[in-house]
Amino acid sequence: MRRPTLPSKILPSPASPLLALLLLGCPPDEPAPDPIPGDTGEPPADVTVALGPDEARAGRIVDEAALFGGMTAEGRVGDLKIYNDRAQFIIQGVREGSFTTWQGGAVIDADIVRPEGQPGRDMIDDWVFVAGNGHIMAPERVWVVSDGSDGEAAVIRAEGPASSLDYIVGFFENPEIIPDQGLWFSTDYALAPGSPLLEVTTTIHAQEEDVTLQLGDIVLGSKERSKVWIPGVGLSREADGRFPWVALAGKRNEGTAALMAEHGEELSPHIALGFLGGLLTTISGFGDAISIAEGEQLAFTRYYGVGPDLADITDAWLVIGDEPTQLAQGSVSAPDGPVEGARVSVLLDGAPWTMAVTDAEGAFEAAVPDGAALSFVADGRGTGYHTDLADGAAPYGPYTTAAAQQAALDSMVDGAEPVPYAQGRGWSAGDQPLELGEPATLTIDAGDGLPFEARLSYAESYDGGDGASVQGSPSGYAALAWARDGAVSLPVEPGSYSLLVWRGVRWETAQDAVVLEAGQETVVDVVLEETYRLEDWLIGDPHSHAAASPDGSITMEDRVVVQAGQGIQLHFGTDHDHVVDFSPLIDTLGLSGVMGTVVSCEMSPIMRGHLNLYPLPVQPELPNNGAWPWWRELVESTTEEFHAIDEQLGDPLIQANHPMDGLASLAGWSPGYIARGDYWCDELDAIEVMNGGSHGEPVEFWHDLAARGLLTAPVGVSDNHGFIGSSGLSLTFLGVDTDDPAAVTDELLIDTIEGYRTIASLGPFLDLSIPPGSIVTGAETLEVEVLAPSWIVVDALNLLRDGEIIETVEGTTASFELDPDADAVFVVEAVGSQSMSPVSSKIPWAMTGPILFDLDADGWDPPLPALEFGS
Repeated sequence: MRRPTLPSKILPSPASPLLALLLLGCPPDEPAPDPIPGDTGEPPADVTVALGPDEARAGRIVDEAALFGGMTAEGRVGDLKIYNDRAQFIIQGVREGSFTTWQGGAVIDADIVRPEGQPGRDMIDDWVFVAGNGHIMAPERVWVVSDGSDGEAAVIRAEGPASSLDYIVGFFENPEIIPDQGLWFSTDYALAPGSPLLEVTTTIHAQEEDVTLQLGDIVLGSKERSKVWIPGVGLSREADGRFPWVALAGKRNEGTAALMAEHGEELSPHIALGFLGGLLTTISGFGDAISIAEGEQLAFTRYYGVGPDLADITDAWLVIGDEPTQLAQGSVSAPDGPVEGARVSVLLDGAPWTMAVTDAEGAFEAAVPDGAALSFVADGRGTGYHTDLADGAAPYGPYTTAAAQQAALDSMVDGAEPVPYAQGRGWSAGDQPLELGEPATLTIDAGDGLPFEARLSYAESYDGGDGASVQGSPSGYAALAWARDGAVSLPVEPGSYSLLVWRGVRWETAQDAVVLEAGQETVVDVVLEETYRLEDWLIGDPHSHAAASPDGSITMEDRVVVQAGQGIQLHFGTDHDHVVDFSPLIDTLGLSGVMGTVVSCEMSPIMRGHLNLYPLPVQPELPNNGAWPWWRELVESTTEEFHAIDEQLGDPLIQANHPMDGLASLAGWSPGYIARGDYWCDELDAIEVMNGGSHGEPVEFWHDLAARGLLTAPVGVSDNHGFIGSSGLSLTFLGVDTDDPAAVTDELLIDTIEGYRTIASLGPFLDLSIPPGSIVTGAETLEVEVLAPSWIVVDALNLLRDGEIIETVEGTTASFELDPDADAVFVVEAVGSQSMSPVSSKIPWAMTGPILFDLDADGWDPPLPALEFGS
């Protein structure tokens, strides 16, 4: 491999075995080498053509055909591509990018080179070099040093001054937290022919002062598609110590990405910026802290690898290190023949070291360090999650090209070449490490063409397997499945199970005991009875996440299918700091008759509280489709923040999310009092009184504001980041005056929220003779009836005036007399005492929006005085 040109004088650093200290050959402010011919008017290298095993190429992208798709793909014309016959990477040019880091000069897309016609499966949001507490490059130039046409390695270089990882600045609202130390960075990306490893060398120049820095990389990965794999630890996420590499392995064999140290060195897999972990899904590798004297520079080399499985990457890494190796090989079989797509963990002295995927003959092989005892664990269980998508369905990405988006949509219905992946075969026992079982097939048919969710539970105790080598059961179930059109089939390990099928809070459940036999299909017909129907209300979940959220563990397409199966009629795509339109998925998947969607975003400033914003415009010409980058645009007060939201995003509705660890607590709220006025703004439209089924203090917060004239729509939300949890249970009934999701316009939604026509519910619907949001000017009787299936049991109804219970009626119907002696806020609350078994262990509860009583018909006056503010 031809290494990038480095300064001529190289001295080892006694301070760090990980790094080599390089004396200046020329200062970084001298002219860089001439750019590639394409930058001077000559045609650049064609990076759309397929390459042979002896070729590598780098060039600036001038044709969208050079890009590849995937959920996190965001490359565009003008960026640079470096690839060979095995691996391909997109390096962002000098432009503003999406996801969390915008500066450019770093890898934003990475994938294996897939067969022609197979959609891409990029799993990388951002792959960024970080120095110290958050210095990253703001490149002034990104260009091709060598396009690889000479048969050697292709090389791309990015260079520029250090800037701040703005997410840290925004987190603390402190622009001084990452001081300017006068650093200059230059990164060379070199890819040799036939290698899955991109050699990455970053040179750090201390121009103005002596510095001590910890150097490494953070990889914002695709949580919905991958799991962390660490040598010696395997799939167990918790790991202390230092390791030669850390990887993201595709959950369904979509591919693997790995961050690898130079041989003889080790990295810490724990992100040095650990407080980001709540919102960002990362792997990372950081070395020891090192010192660089003023005027000197230092080079840090590591490898970015992609492969069809982890063994493909670790094999190449061992070759580079020229270490003695032994060959771990074998074949995985089952009673019905060889098993393709099984995942085989290769253990050295009993600890996981790498993972290989079997081919069509069931065979696998991996090179591993010599001298250790070999053993294997084969995994054919699968993830246990099954959504009703065609074989080979590719993930939909909101920032990739229109052609890639359409290819993904087509694959969800028509299918595509599937990635081999064994499911329903269990995992291998210790005495038969390469033997798996033959799956059974379970087909569930509701007979009515409507979506549903199915949960399959073990009838007897089940050995969960080696958690380091085997993917776990989904939330303790044997399998979970979602149908789009009334039926779904899934492969399952043979055995005895109990089956639960449900469709949300308006329907009865169906249960059955099933015995599944190897190689046999078992068909279970179920009947889901509709308990009640609503003409003027829809069921919405105004807070849920999918893959567009860095911490979302479910794809966008799966989110749509799952919520449809759980009875959600109006989906809100409130992904963290991303504006995403889910309507193409709903249309393609044939769900437009049962579900609509609201373009939304969860703005996630940590210091001021998370806010849901909806409805929003999609602005594809802007990073993150137009989400406001709060981490780059600091404000002096929350009022200023709200006004900026209105100005930049078209005056959307603003919802306070989980206020007791958000807006309310950060502003120092207590009843009637705000301690920190600069962290408060009363221009709210909705408040989450229930998040994930939990309510209590947020309800008190809502009542306190309402009684003081700060009226908002109370909402219940799941805040679900995965497949199940409280999704379909913790929700909001929206009084939109229609039962057709397709008829809900932005204007109608705004009118509903601003009119307080909502019911926050953990199960039951409350049918009121005086709808929420009404203004009553004389004595009236409020008739209330609970509507719910038999598994949702309500014990009593409470009438609250100004936040206090003034009357309780046992049962599911009540007549309340509204005849106060002053203006008041009335709310009806439903309470239960037993769980919503078999669907959930949570207790039913519901709360209506406000009914305002205007005693003298002269305009409603708040019954309590205005909030007081601290100094």
